[in-house]
Amino acid sequence: MQIHAKNALVDLKDVIKYIAGNRLAKACNVAVDADSEMRIECVFKHQETASDHQFLVDREGSSIKVKSFRKKGVDYTTGDSLSAVLAELDKCDDATVASKLGVPPPSVKTAAEIDSLVFKRASLFIGGRYLKLQRNISQTPFIVDGKRMTELSVSEVIGEPIKDLVLCDSYNLVGSGREDADVRMLGDGRPFYIECINPRKTNVSQDLIAQVEGRLTEKDSPVQCRMLQIIKPEDTRIIKEGEENKTKHYCALVWFATPLSTETLDEINRIGSSEIVLQQNTPIRVLHRRSPLVRPRKLLRLEVAPIEGHFYKVRIESEAGTYIKEFVHGDLGRTSPSLSSLAGGVVADILELDVENVSLDFPPKI
Repeated sequence: MQIHAKNALVDLKDVIKYIAGNRLAKACNVAVDADSEMRIECVFKHQETASDHQFLVDREGSSIKVKSFRKKGVDYTTGDSLSAVLAELDKCDDATVASKLGVPPPSVKTAAEIDSLVFKRASLFIGGRYLKLQRNISQTPFIVDGKRMTELSVSEVIGEPIKDLVLCDSYNLVGSGREDADVRMLGDGRPFYIECINPRKTNVSQDLIAQVEGRLTEKDSPVQCRMLQIIKPEDTRIIKEGEENKTKHYCALVWFATPLSTETLDEINRIGSSEIVLQQNTPIRVLHRRSPLVRPRKLLRLEVAPIEGHFYKVRIESEAGTYIKEFVHGDLGRTSPSLSSLAGGVVADILELDVENVSLDFPPKI
């Protein structure tokens, strides 16, 4: 809910935060500091109005998908978050809202209650670049129907020792994109940060963080990290904002059904010396979780070199978001042009793929 103050919209939550914060400061004889590491999370519940938004859930074509589940003896409901409700509310005309809620809304008869009160520290962010030196390692735990699909994940290999160091409740790894589990990440590594949730220790020296990086190197871990360091919360924007601007360099082992002639090879490399614009339909392999769209993507460089017989080394520089595997084999015509079509329709398949560089300046230098 929002209220008006001198023609400006003020979120009611901010009003409650201000009132409760000042009362708590007086009771505890402390000052309110918005930059403090301490956070107090207070959740209110009001049973009388809990279902006021149900008409938005029940609307035909509603984007609100409510799910209920039970975990460790506690019932949870997800899907009807504030942002989801407000987004659906924006689609309603005033008459519909007025007929469902009343104008003005009726007075409530009961007071709101505190549902939970949690004291915790603000998240600590640790950034760096990771390398994945073996295949069949996912970026985050890869679990399908309760079955683990890969033995290791990048987030666990790096996150667990960091969790032990800062004594946080949990952690989330956020990468600048992600490679498939069967793709290696080489070169200078992929930029990432780990959000440490509710850490007990925040005054951690750079030497201790460097030791985490060093121990992974010493035990020849298939996952390594570079430039590991504490970063500011605002530095995490570099990862999100760089999604559309960064470029990636790949090296692939490709098989062609028929060995390419010298003329065909020269023609592909001539075309690849200039920018190529692809039209990529959402790949068949991700249609179950991605919208069916046609996305233009740019290849900045393409080089094909023979190895032996049907096998070729292919180097590609592309913009972020390009599906490299689909570019090679064409995805049943869903990517155009493809390496297969550039080779005159010769069937091509990608056997191995490595990411050799992600051109994003991260983390900030210390």
